[in-house]
Amino acid sequence: MVLYSDPEECRDAREPQRRKYVSPAEKIRKLQEKNAALTGVHAVEAAREVALRRLDSHAASRAQLREAILSRGFSQEIAEEVLDRLESVGLIDDAAYARAVVSSAFTLSGKVGRALVEDLRRKGVDENNIASAIADISSEDQYEKACELAHKKKRTMLALDTHVAQRRLMGMLARKGYPQHIIHRVVQESLSSWTDHESEEYAYDD
Repeated sequence: MVLYSDPEECRDAREPQRRKYVSPAEKIRKLQEKNAALTGVHAVEAAREVALRRLDSHAASRAQLREAILSRGFSQEIAEEVLDRLESVGLIDDAAYARAVVSSAFTLSGKVGRALVEDLRRKGVDENNIASAIADISSEDQYEKACELAHKKKRTMLALDTHVAQRRLMGMLARKGYPQHIIHRVVQESLSSWTDHESEEYAYDD
């Protein structure tokens, strides 16, 4: 006679049980519940650790650090207490952060003006710090960088019609935030040198 046996009862005791899968969302929810239950100095220290870990990986604005703390389940009150302490010892400085973002974006990608303002607003920097940081880039700096960008872009469009090239150059500089007077000046100068170069080639062919 064959007797029915429960597979669970026949499981070898030495066989490890499979761990129950926990989704990332569930892990976050449990972490938030755990942090929300903390009080007093324990809550402050845990929230402070969240902020410091974020700062260890890369610089951040006060608003970004606040969001990081709140997203872990801590209260607004705890977040502001931690942020005030970090600001008092110089670990949070939105003015310096804004200047660093502007300098890096301008140097690496050539962003200016409106494009930088939008970037800083998304990072939670206030309008006063944005205006101060943007002012560090002079009109002459913008003109020189725009010329550099146009020259690089032009080298990839030598086979294009000048009207198409003009449209693309203007679009590229506009997306990077350059004011209209600089865009028109740089594009006009760029296309003028382009036309001169084409004229020299035609003269050589003749």
